[in-house]
Amino acid sequence: MLSAPDIRRLAPLAALLLAAVVILLDPAATRAETPVRIVISPTTVCALTEAGEIVCWGFDTPLVHDVPEGVFTSLSLGPGDACAINDEGAAVCWGTGYGYINDTIDGILERNPGTDLDRVELAQLLPPERDDLVEIVVHPWRHYACALTIEGEIVCWGRPQAGQNAPAGGNFTQLISTGREFCALDSEGQTTCWGNLGIERFISDAGPFVRIAASGNGLCGFTADGEVRCLTARSRTAPGPPEPYIQLFRNVHLLGSQGCTISEDGALQCRQTHHWCLELIPADLDYCPPDLIRFQYWSIPFTFLFEGGPDRDATEANTYTHLFGDQAACAITTEGHIDCWSDFRRGDPRHDVPERFRPLPMPVAPEPDVEEDDPGPDQ
Repeated sequence: MLSAPDIRRLAPLAALLLAAVVILLDPAATRAETPVRIVISPTTVCALTEAGEIVCWGFDTPLVHDVPEGVFTSLSLGPGDACAINDEGAAVCWGTGYGYINDTIDGILERNPGTDLDRVELAQLLPPERDDLVEIVVHPWRHYACALTIEGEIVCWGRPQAGQNAPAGGNFTQLISTGREFCALDSEGQTTCWGNLGIERFISDAGPFVRIAASGNGLCGFTADGEVRCLTARSRTAPGPPEPYIQLFRNVHLLGSQGCTISEDGALQCRQTHHWCLELIPADLDYCPPDLIRFQYWSIPFTFLFEGGPDRDATEANTYTHLFGDQAACAITTEGHIDCWSDFRRGDPRHDVPERFRPLPMPVAPEPDVEEDDPGPDQ
């Protein structure tokens, strides 16, 4: 009979054996690599896994083959560069632009180790040395990035658009990119946006919001009551997307004129949408009242949605938990796999999804045995 000290000594071994049995019986138990965030550029897709690993695929560029190792908590991707926040709260950036800047700095310091990088205007092109960053966003077409700190401040680096500086203060709770600009949500539920060539900086009073998300060409906010209100580049703010999305607003994305959402049962639903206000509303109203909003939508096959859209056969066979993207999109299935679809200018990202993230093939039902007719005795 084992004594109490013997049991304590053997307990760790028993735990390891039990874990091995669980893994053998349930392969899903090993899926610490389940993706929790996906970011997409015109040539590259990157996923951040539950274990904090970054995995990128697409064309053979520094974005793909120079991915940093480590544990990361936030990730953002531009056309040629990417930035992430590691588990120490610091920003780590890589890609074509950052590679060129670092090579330039190394060359300057090799020739003159005492060079003041601020004076030659190179230091501000790299992320600051901080350990309090929690969320990061890379500009979609400029060498410019911003991060949210633990205290709610926004710090930026790179080359901002002239006159489009980040807001000051320390009361922000969320930072996103709309694909046109940066937008931040503050503790009062209001939004501030900056950094765009076409939309001037604005503070939206359409909230208060508890969460904001990008739409195809603007910004959507989610109220505490579950209502969705959107602001686009060419329209006043308006509730959206249309029914039934107001009730099913989890993970709403507007891909151009295509609205996609994940419903409560995990089904992916997409529809061509467009909304406008029926009348010219008074200047004191920040968004179109619900009784004046008019929606136009067409029930057309998935395969014709936005020059490709999600594949109906593939998406109907799966259920989803998260939806990411804009003109190109990827969704995470409830099993932790990735489905992608898009109008990618250089090809469809679904064909490059690493094998470890691909949905398992649907089982093929065996063909029933067919008994051959007995030809009977030879005649």
